[in-house]
Amino acid sequence: MPVRTVADWGGVHEWTVDAASTLRRHGHRVTMVGSGETFESRARATGAEFLTVDWTRLDEATTRIVSETSDVDLFFAHAPQARMVALDAGRRIGAPVHVMCHGAYHDFMYEWAGEAESVAAASPSLMYFVQQIGKVEPWKCALVANGVDEAVFDLPIHDIEAKVASGTGRIVTASRLAVDKIRQIDVVRDALAACLKAYPDVAWEIDVYGDGPERAYFESAYRLMLGDLGAGKVNFHGWVPPSSIPSALNAAAVSVMAGMGGVRSVAAGTLTIGAGARDNLGVQAGRNLRAGIFSNFGDHGCPRFTPTPVDRDLEDLLKPGAYSETLELNRSILRRTNAQGVVDGQMLGALQII
Repeated sequence: MPVRTVADWGGVHEWTVDAASTLRRHGHRVTMVGSGETFESRARATGAEFLTVDWTRLDEATTRIVSETSDVDLFFAHAPQARMVALDAGRRIGAPVHVMCHGAYHDFMYEWAGEAESVAAASPSLMYFVQQIGKVEPWKCALVANGVDEAVFDLPIHDIEAKVASGTGRIVTASRLAVDKIRQIDVVRDALAACLKAYPDVAWEIDVYGDGPERAYFESAYRLMLGDLGAGKVNFHGWVPPSSIPSALNAAAVSVMAGMGGVRSVAAGTLTIGAGARDNLGVQAGRNLRAGIFSNFGDHGCPRFTPTPVDRDLEDLLKPGAYSETLELNRSILRRTNAQGVVDGQMLGALQII
């Protein structure tokens, strides 16, 4: 399973580690191919083997895969450079290659899709993208979504009064602090303004989980935001273990999330605003949630959709009863579409293994 992204750790790595865990649980031998100490340690913790490669030397990486792995039944590649290496290695040893598309990049799919056994996409939006833009044959495309552990769906639902009972209310974001997440800053501002209006006597704090190349920009932007609003506090936590994020989300009044984070946030039981690399999709409820599921909470694009206004929705939903009812309904919907057991089945079906 070759995996290559520009980040040392991120959503794609989390997804593939969960996939390796599922494959191991079903009795399959897995060799992850990649780089980075965090990725390697978490991959090995699933029982998978790990082959470290230099992604600046693709020919060398391919040669090492061919020479240092044995009895390969299939490749499951994630992201463009990993796809290149997998197709090359697959040709050499005669093993089928399955490609997973995690983002809205065309990767010249129309040039190599004929060689791939299947192309999986992480959202319905990407399914549309790989067929219409990538020109991949529709019959070989499969949806394999972002999954959430069943235990996260079982966290207790707290109404809004309970979440601010201590006198402090929390707004959470969790992502890599990079250019594609900068649009979240303005959405956090809208959320904070609405929370201050709804509960002016509560001390509101913004918890930012994650790190990345644009951290200094995020820190500066949040300082300016808090100065402009004249209230609030921001806490930068850096990278934390992924297992700790659901509890932080469960305690938050509102979150601003995208991608895998958006799925986790809804499952964990917080009122979620979808804001990703491609679109802002508003407070996730009703049609907005339908658009969020379609587009991986704004990371993959949602053409011809206009969300309802964030300030109006938060005014309506930051009320006892309406808040908890929305969380319960949202969670029940995602349990049917994104619970890890559902996604495991999608992946095993796409790879045609048991």
